[in-house]
Amino acid sequence: MAPKNVPADRLTARSGDERWFTNEHPALRRCWHPVARSEDVADGPVGVELLGERWCVVRLDGVLAAFPDRCPHRFTPLSAGRIVDGTLECGYHGYRFDATGRCVEIPAIGPTAPIPSRASCRPAHGAIDHLGLVWLALDEPLVGLPHVPEHDDPTFVNCPLPVLDWNASAAQMADNFLDQGHFPYLHLATFGALDDRIVPDYRIDRDGWRFEVRHTHTTKALADSHGAGEEFALVDRHDLFVFTPPHHVYLRIEYRAENAVLTISFCHQPVNATTTRLYCTDYRNDIADTVEARQGAVDFQLAVAVEDQALLERMHRKGVPLDPTAEIHTKADRITLEMRRVLADLAAAVAAAVAVAAGATGTARSDR
Repeated sequence: MAPKNVPADRLTARSGDERWFTNEHPALRRCWHPVARSEDVADGPVGVELLGERWCVVRLDGVLAAFPDRCPHRFTPLSAGRIVDGTLECGYHGYRFDATGRCVEIPAIGPTAPIPSRASCRPAHGAIDHLGLVWLALDEPLVGLPHVPEHDDPTFVNCPLPVLDWNASAAQMADNFLDQGHFPYLHLATFGALDDRIVPDYRIDRDGWRFEVRHTHTTKALADSHGAGEEFALVDRHDLFVFTPPHHVYLRIEYRAENAVLTISFCHQPVNATTTRLYCTDYRNDIADTVEARQGAVDFQLAVAVEDQALLERMHRKGVPLDPTAEIHTKADRITLEMRRVLADLAAAVAAAVAVAAGATGTARSDR
């Protein structure tokens, strides 16, 4: 509940305030997050930032691994090192680490001297390639990876946007991409239509952590389906939203009269308290697989993203409240309210798991 005598609109996200789902909420350690394009993690270590922490991502003999980006010796960034004989070698004193984080060599003490156990690195719980991205789970994840069936469908053309950094939280961005009421206002210059003001009733189907919503409304046709100078046509648009926590939004848009489908995958990297990196990909079944056609699709999506980004970056709060009374909700907001419920459930599940683990540790200590 909101604190007494404090207006809801005066509440602000603060570090450690778990009533708000921010980019550094502790529940995020138990989730998968994208941190790089898979193709960018190839020939050497790559430094990334996730949840306000620096990590080093590397492939060692084909195994994807991630370690805190600091050598245990002098805290030198491991991402400044190199790959040698299937190990990650620190660029400062040559300490070498295998894919499990175990230190296997300290050159300065010679090959026969024992290696201290503290010289090893504790790796992230999981590192995996998925949807053309590298994903990390810092601790054992409670939620699975998102699903985008079009990614491997040869009838769709893959159109990845440039990686974008926004001064907003990942939860705010997911909230925006799920929201159905802002189209005729924020996106009037791209696809929004003023006649599309009423959000019709819709059903929310939740399955475990995920939920989906189907929504039909009227928008302008895709900009790249018209020639220069032509008027936009208004068309029926059928949307399928799928939310996978903590922040993935899958949006499948069907223009059935034209037999055209546009699917958008919104993947978010909570970099730190104020920055989120967006990996957005369009999948189109209505364009040719050419450089020009893909660029046209990307340019249109970037124009839409600019509209969203400009507004979200002006919001002083970098998170969403988990207390439903902190904001005003109407029936048009049921999809974004459900997102808040899922995040609240996730936060509660992680808090319960932490409490159980702490209790077990306390019991073990009391038995000694």
